[in-house]
Amino acid sequence: MKKTLAMLLAVMMIVACFAGCQGNTPANTDQPGGTETQQPTESTQPTEAPVEPEPESNIGPDGREFADEQVYRSLYSSEVTTMNYLVSGTTYELVVGANTIDSLVENDTFGNILPCGAESWEVSEDGLTWTFHLRAGQYWYDADGNQKDPVTANDYVAAARYVCDSAMDCANSYLMKGWIVNAEELLNYTAAQLASPVEQGTEVGEEQDLVVDANGIIYEGSDWNKETEKYDTWTEVPAVTPEDLGVEAVDDLTLVYHMVKPRPYFLTALQFGTYWPAPASLLAELGENYGLDNYSMWFNGAYILSEFKPQEKRIYTKNVNNWDAEHIYIERIEQTCNAEAATLAPELFLRGEVDGADIGSDIVADWLSDPEKSQMISSSRVIGDYSYFFGFNFEPKFAAEYEPENWAIAVNNENFRKAVFHGIDRDGYLAAKYPGDDPSIHKINTVTPKGFSVNNGKDYVFYGGLAKYTEGESFDPELAVQFRDAAKAELEAAGCKFPIKVPVNYNTTSTTWANCTVVLEQQLEELLGADFIDIIVVPYSGSGSFLGETRRNGNYALQELNWGADFMDPETWADPFDHKNSYNFFCNETLEQDGINQYTKTEETAALIDQYFELVAAAREETGDMDARYEAFAAAESFYIDHAIVVPGFISGGSYQATRLNGFEGQYAMMGQSSSRYKGQHVYKTAMSQDMFDAQYAEWTAAMEG
Repeated sequence: MKKTLAMLLAVMMIVACFAGCQGNTPANTDQPGGTETQQPTESTQPTEAPVEPEPESNIGPDGREFADEQVYRSLYSSEVTTMNYLVSGTTYELVVGANTIDSLVENDTFGNILPCGAESWEVSEDGLTWTFHLRAGQYWYDADGNQKDPVTANDYVAAARYVCDSAMDCANSYLMKGWIVNAEELLNYTAAQLASPVEQGTEVGEEQDLVVDANGIIYEGSDWNKETEKYDTWTEVPAVTPEDLGVEAVDDLTLVYHMVKPRPYFLTALQFGTYWPAPASLLAELGENYGLDNYSMWFNGAYILSEFKPQEKRIYTKNVNNWDAEHIYIERIEQTCNAEAATLAPELFLRGEVDGADIGSDIVADWLSDPEKSQMISSSRVIGDYSYFFGFNFEPKFAAEYEPENWAIAVNNENFRKAVFHGIDRDGYLAAKYPGDDPSIHKINTVTPKGFSVNNGKDYVFYGGLAKYTEGESFDPELAVQFRDAAKAELEAAGCKFPIKVPVNYNTTSTTWANCTVVLEQQLEELLGADFIDIIVVPYSGSGSFLGETRRNGNYALQELNWGADFMDPETWADPFDHKNSYNFFCNETLEQDGINQYTKTEETAALIDQYFELVAAAREETGDMDARYEAFAAAESFYIDHAIVVPGFISGGSYQATRLNGFEGQYAMMGQSSSRYKGQHVYKTAMSQDMFDAQYAEWTAAMEG
């Protein structure tokens, strides 16, 4: 089967080259290549994606026999707090919606975008208007399977207005804020309405620029006075209503999104719950109580959550009335809650009482060494929705005992950074992080994961200067020593003291992270010399946020960092390095660029970072020619790798499992909720072995690469 474009002209093709295990969230979550624009009146009818031919027998593509009864049984350890996919930002909770709600689009097993709730769509020539034509004849169903209201464009409008109401506190509303016309304004206005009334001129803080008075009138503060720490000017803000939101139901089956700016990757964000529909009538009736249980929501997807007993069980039954029912093979999903699921599930799998179990690091060696168990264990698919990399801190704010001023001298020396860049052996690091795994399934040589963004069959990581890194290996002991020697001479002249103290933090909640940090210490000190560099392992066990108290506060020198994708485009991997982003990995705080010493210590490094910002800004402006867009982002990303501002690392996932599924039958995408869906999969009589997994992975990869 050849990989093809899943859409004509208006749509970007999504592909991925790694097999993956986890469904994905936004950052904090976390989600295709080229799009051509066309006249707004020209309909875009997606082409048929490659589909595996239906088997003539009950034998699946991996050679196993389908189970006589298509029922999938599993355990889970803790209950969801809500099933309201419009509100939740956790993958664990969004799994419920992923299997019961049909979104506008979905993915095939190769990541290609396919029609789902929408049959077709078009985008205006300026990229600011997306029009979706919904599938006719679709209905909502309650937990008992009773048919309710038809699914209409107004259900998407009502859901969007719900997401943009700050009173609902929707975790992923940021995916509309700055995307959809008036989404940010509506979120800000409704947030101000929730605030306690204050008088104009009250000290409210520089970040709170909208306030409400006792009469419910919203005012915006401007002209911040640093001396009084108050705004000098207050202006009444015109009311922003839900009707102002740029989501429009032209008629029952025509839905329009009005964009703030062109986003050629818009389709890839539709797999987040933020953009899923909800029945307008029920949403209006229940408000914040929507989705508290299976009877306070309706379903239009592959499955109906027919039974839900908190802390006991969840049962999904096939929606036989779904438009694509013929490709929903599993008839029933039975999930049992048990606090000891992680311990019990492997044993219950051996007894045939469940059909899937994670095989933890504490027992994986036993399973792999046992002749019988070893035939029941396999890797799980790796999803590159999170990229991990090693970041240098140019704004050190750590304890004086670690000599932050001395670190500042070292980190601004490019040869020093390159010595570290080439001195990290990621194979050894990953061996500690993912015991028993082949490091190659995790390791990436760019910040953007391989296979994440593809344009007309060409992977983004092969554009421009990224190709040399994609096909190479950063670890090079000889180069590391050469750069160390060059750096040492320059640093001595600059007054740097040796060994250079390098505090590296890790979160004590992760055992593997602790082990990895020790490995990193051994690698760099042994290769570069303990007389040159002193890696200081600093465990974090504070009561606050590890993210907030280390990375954001500048309380580290070198650290494992990560970023999760929000959409399938190279731009998502540039976002964390933006000086206006609070996640800024160059300076660890949101800063305006009115002085180089705000985020670095030397003019040379400042110039490098400024040049990177300029390259990214130019890339963001290119929204029509996708080849040009990819070349521009590749120029920016290769630039900061060239200068060792960031050290690419790895992607997560790949744990061992015992399963009677074949994950390669399921939907696939490196972000969003597609990979959490059971649609398209079968339950098999026997477990998948590692040999079967490897064979399926090889076939899948070959098809992906065409």
